[in-house]
This record gives sequence, structure tokens and C-alpha cells, in this order.
Amino acid sequence: MSNIAKSTSPIAPVTTESKDWTKASTLELQSSSKDESDILDAKARERRRRKQVKREEKQRREEAERRACGEAEARAREEAEWKAREEAECRACKQVEKDRAEVQRRAAEVTARQKALVQEVLKKRVREEPEAGLSGDRSDNAR
Repeated sequence: MSNIAKSTSPIAPVTTESKDWTKASTLELQSSSKDESDILDAKARERRRRKQVKREEKQRREEAERRACGEAEARAREEAEWKAREEAECRACKQVEKDRAEVQRRAAEVTARQKALVQEVLKKRVREEPEAGLSGDRSDNAR
């Protein structure tokens, strides 16, 4: 027997060493088809890996978009709430100003009425004093 090195991978014997060329070519074809299937399996694994990577990237992108949309909605909600508070405060301030103006207007009316009443009372006194002066009682006027 010839001294052929043994290895763990099947190696097709060289056709010159084999007495049966069909057997040798069959082994060669089998080993090449096994190599091809290994290559095809590796390619399929690579395609699956790429698809998985793409899926993960898409999921990350979608999650980032959802997060961004959520943040934008939250920001918009906060701005709307802030604007509503500002408008409410503004309405309250305007109402306070209206109330203050109404109070001032009423105070002015009351002051005007009081002045009118004082003027009226003074006019009555002035009218009554000459009449009292005719009676000769001047001691009441001095007081």
C-alpha cells in the first residue's frame, strides 16, 4: 500500500493514483458539491445576518422616530398648556384691571355725589343763615 497522508477533511484522491477513474471523479464531484453547499450555506447565513441587521436598524430607527414624535408631542402639549396658562393669567389681569377701573369709576361717582351733597347742604345753610340773621341771632353764626 502506498503511504498517503491522512487528514480530517476528505480529499479526493488524485486520479493517477486511483485505478478506478470514475470513483475518483465521483469523489471529486462530491467534495466540490460539498464545498458548494458549504459556500451556499455560508452565503445564506450571511444573507440572513444582513436581513437581521437591517431589521434591527429599522426597529432602532422606528423606535427613535416614535421617541422623537413622543417628545415633540410632549413639547407641543407643554407649550399649549403654558400658552393656556398665560392666556388665563392675561384674562385674569384684564379682569382685575376692569374691576379696578370699575371701582375707581364708582369711587369717582361717590365722591362726586358727596361733593354735590356737600354743596347742596352748604347752599341750604347759606340760604338759612340770612333768614337766621334777620331774626337777630348772631351767636349761632359765630360758632
